[in-house]
Amino acid sequence: MDADEGVEVKQSRIPGAGKGLFARRAFSPGDTIVAVDRPLVTELEIDRMLDTCSWCCQREATNPTERTMAASMGLPSGSTKIKSCTGCQRVGYCSKACQAKAWKREHKYECKIIGVKDRPDLPPGVRGAIKILGCLKADPDSEIVRVHKILNLWPAGDPKGLDEVSTRDKKKFDDFQLLGHAAWHYCGNPKIDGLDPQSISIGLLSNIMNNAFNLSSPLDSVNLGIGFDPLICSANHSCDPNASLAFNQPRQEIRALKTIKAGEEIFIQYVEATDPFNVRQVELKDTYLFTCQCSKCKKGASQETDRFLKQPEELGPEHHKLADKLASKHESRLSKFMVPGGDVEAQRRVAAMQAEAYSVLENEQTALDEVREAIQMCISSKLWSWARQPIPQLCRRLLALYIESGSIYQTFRLGIKLHVEILPALYPQEFYPDRLINAWVVSTVINVLCGAAHEELYQELAQGGLDLRLIYFGFLFYVHEHTPLMFGPNTPFGRVIDSTYRQIMAGVSIPEADIKEKIQATWPSLEALAHNVTISSL
Repeated sequence: MDADEGVEVKQSRIPGAGKGLFARRAFSPGDTIVAVDRPLVTELEIDRMLDTCSWCCQREATNPTERTMAASMGLPSGSTKIKSCTGCQRVGYCSKACQAKAWKREHKYECKIIGVKDRPDLPPGVRGAIKILGCLKADPDSEIVRVHKILNLWPAGDPKGLDEVSTRDKKKFDDFQLLGHAAWHYCGNPKIDGLDPQSISIGLLSNIMNNAFNLSSPLDSVNLGIGFDPLICSANHSCDPNASLAFNQPRQEIRALKTIKAGEEIFIQYVEATDPFNVRQVELKDTYLFTCQCSKCKKGASQETDRFLKQPEELGPEHHKLADKLASKHESRLSKFMVPGGDVEAQRRVAAMQAEAYSVLENEQTALDEVREAIQMCISSKLWSWARQPIPQLCRRLLALYIESGSIYQTFRLGIKLHVEILPALYPQEFYPDRLINAWVVSTVINVLCGAAHEELYQELAQGGLDLRLIYFGFLFYVHEHTPLMFGPNTPFGRVIDSTYRQIMAGVSIPEADIKEKIQATWPSLEALAHNVTISSL
């Protein structure tokens, strides 16, 4: 049975929701529920258009330090070369094969449009709508079926959907109208017998932008662009999802996180499900225009994701002045981070600190020191645990910045902190994407630390009871065992993992079972080191 034959789209049981994705058979954790070879709309962010393949989304690391690091870790970004399209000079490809696929399927409909001299780069949603309109114009009889599948989603698929968008968010409605009209105009104001291309363009743009999911490589944390596919996007959101998206460049899958019975609705997360209640609610309402009523949200701000180590009223006086200053800075955002109950002034101060931490997280240009300072602020307040958001997301951002700067030992220390203490508290599945990706980064960094250039540090750790070579095998085995349950073997991530595993084990004469026994004996030393990592020591 094909992956997409195990599901069906029908009316969701969520009050007020439209259609949803349902299982037609049972799925076990790690099973592929849905798979498409490439999302129907796969559009790069503007700043990724010339360093990332427009078809398969493999990225070229252009920063020399990052490229050297990526090459040493065996990552595709360390060897990928992107060449610009000779026609438009606006997009690039990693190979002639990818360029040929892109041209045949979609790029021929946009090349002359985006290549106009002095024309600004068009937003991803507009480029996606232009390509679909181009296909429809060229072959209306066959493409209209595909277009109808897109238009069936909310909001354009609901007779009152766009009116509801206008009522809930007038600016978003106006943007949909403006950008949809722009796509139609850039296509040359096409006229197609029996169809209204301008209305279709607005509907396409609205549905793409309102249902798109983010695309990023499992091998790094770089945001590549947006994806949209009618089948994938039929899955509704839950803050307690039973499935997860996995992007395998360019294959897009939905994988089961839990046991799913036949007839159950399949849920993924649209926003970070481990964020506090208010943060999730505001982001979902602002971005997707609905109020989440999942089983987790029905319990309000009473879950682990909302708990502090102590009450906001116990915030030390040394943080009051900083918090009051931040409250003025983030006045317009404080409601998003307020927690009901207790002393209003205390709640306002903690909300201000949360607003500052999330502000740092949301700024993609934030410097390394700023991220460290945001973590320091939260941890030193003694309200946040390392596993309470946004600390984990800030730690992952800091990890990426350490990698980019070539800070090997800091990457190692933060990586093991994430692996041992932070990520398991958030994601119980060992094959969860964040846990796998982090473990892979740690394994490659340990491999570097085992080299001659770090001999002194290696010996120092060995004297403390930490055998880095054994720890390396521990992380390698972990990733090799669990990767098939999320990304599969025949994917960019899976191939890197399997190739590394085979190469390393080919030079080992000791049975794997014996290595695992030794790993088990030394692992407590690693856990002790991870728990002793503090923000001041990073």
